Amino acid sequence: MTRWLASVQSLEEAQSLIEHLPDILDMKNPSQGALGALTHQTVTEIVRWVNHRCLCSATVGDLTMQADILSAAISDMAATGVDYVKIGIFDEPDLSRCIEQLESTIKAIHTPVIAVMFADQLPAQKMIPTLAKAGFAGVMLDTAIKNGQGLLDHLSIGTLKRFVVEAKSAGLLCGLAGALTIENIQQLSPLEADYLGFRSALCHQQTRTSFLDPELAKQIHSQMNAGMPKAKTG
Repeated sequence: MTRWLASVQSLEEAQSLIEHLPDILDMKNPSQGALGALTHQTVTEIVRWVNHRCLCSATVGDLTMQADILSAAISDMAATGVDYVKIGIFDEPDLSRCIEQLESTIKAIHTPVIAVMFADQLPAQKMIPTLAKAGFAGVMLDTAIKNGQGLLDHLSIGTLKRFVVEAKSAGLLCGLAGALTIENIQQLSPLEADYLGFRSALCHQQTRTSFLDPELAKQIHSQMNAGMPKAKTG
């Protein structure tokens, strides 16, 4: 069954989800870009409050693809106690080399690292084999430009299915996000990604930088837990 991820920007938001905790509580600063980072202090406070009631993840920020910068950011965020560290994969000239150079850091920290690729800025080269070889634990799709367009405005269901199959074939966890709505759950659940990620759908008027609404989280939680029929094969 596909799990769900909810992104929060503060301890207060996390606490507002106490009755409907997601499978993965993600921490990011939506006012600072697609993968804006919260302070390590805030992340640590949220991790301690969660106290293993669900998994926790956190982003390191929209950083340039330089191995030394990313290695330091990954190590520092891993020290907060999160279960997953998420980094953005941006289409820059040294992308593949950067990923290869991160292998030693990823293996040293013992905290799974998730690569976030962007449906509206996908790298020209296929990245999943490179990510798997470097030791990444998972890969997800999101959207980089937060302009109201969602994942399905950029990629078809067929393309997303191929992404999920390729990721799982490489032994990676697979997530789908990017301005997803509650209506998208029925469309995307049959693809059998490991999780679907939500932020804007949890906020008033789908404004990702506004405060999270627990009632909207309840609706997402109920819809996800209801389960969806698996896609037919053959």
